[in-house]
Amino acid sequence: MRKFKLLLLVSTMMLWAFSLFMVAGAADDTDFEIVMVVKLEGVAWFDNMRLGVEEFAKDTGVNAYQIGAATADPASQIALIEDLIAKKVDAIIVVPNDPVALEPVFKKANDAGIITLTHEASNQKQVSYDIEAFDNESYGRHMMDVMAEDMGYEGEYACFVGHLTSTTHNEWVDAEIAQQKEKYPNMKLVTDRLEERENQQIAYEKTLELLRTYPNLKGIMGSAMSTVPGAALAIEEMGRVGKCAAYGTCLPSVAYDYLKNGSARSIHFWVPADAGYVSCKVAWELLKGNEIKEGMDLGKPGYESITIAENQFGVPVIYGQAWHDVTAENVDEWVERGL
Repeated sequence: MRKFKLLLLVSTMMLWAFSLFMVAGAADDTDFEIVMVVKLEGVAWFDNMRLGVEEFAKDTGVNAYQIGAATADPASQIALIEDLIAKKVDAIIVVPNDPVALEPVFKKANDAGIITLTHEASNQKQVSYDIEAFDNESYGRHMMDVMAEDMGYEGEYACFVGHLTSTTHNEWVDAEIAQQKEKYPNMKLVTDRLEERENQQIAYEKTLELLRTYPNLKGIMGSAMSTVPGAALAIEEMGRVGKCAAYGTCLPSVAYDYLKNGSARSIHFWVPADAGYVSCKVAWELLKGNEIKEGMDLGKPGYESITIAENQFGVPVIYGQAWHDVTAENVDEWVERGL
């Protein structure tokens, strides 16, 4: 009887220990702090991205959240990342204003054992992965094809970037110009790419100046979400609807009125919420010790079968195929979806 009781006690203790192990293991999978640091707070694009980060947190139980600075300033992003390093979070994901400026603070985070990732920075150093919704050259060439067709393959155009230091924006514009030179010789870029600092008012003011300087201007291509509404408003106020139009990356809800009145003709975008979700998922898989593999499904449309290629610094870049084209004909569908 004593031996039986001893065996029963040992079995009970083993079962209890196993249960504790299982609970601890389960907790380990969610006991992480993942932070998305965006370019700028209070912008519709990043407001939508926040929804994806929050959805990921809800789906997984991971402490994932988004922060951003009040100004689109690299120094502000660096200060936020410094605070997160001091807080000893587990993973930091950044949509950089200036990838080069972030290299030292990323190294500091890496030295502290923090996983670092970026979105929209395919030439970033000092990170584990960069996550892209698509190949940036293909996206830029596609946007030029759409604008060129709408312009009748001839005429003058201009291109905007949010910041001259923005890797992604400049890659799009490089591809747009290359596509125009290769395929549309009757089109002409009137000036060097313009910087509007992710600011709709600046985009508006610079477009007014463009329209006065180049009265035959037919197309304005934007990279930051703020360009299309700013440029379209200027086109509308100058009475140039039907003669000139805005194109480029924007959210349907932001471009809605301009698409409907013709001051903007087409926009292109990826769902920011999906990019936020996918970026958090990559960070989580890395924190769990899992490998990110070619063809992996990251759980959102356009990311069902990712490709991976190293950039010039040996950082692996994840590519989806997640862009969407929006015109006056289909913008209602997207706005009804909250985008």
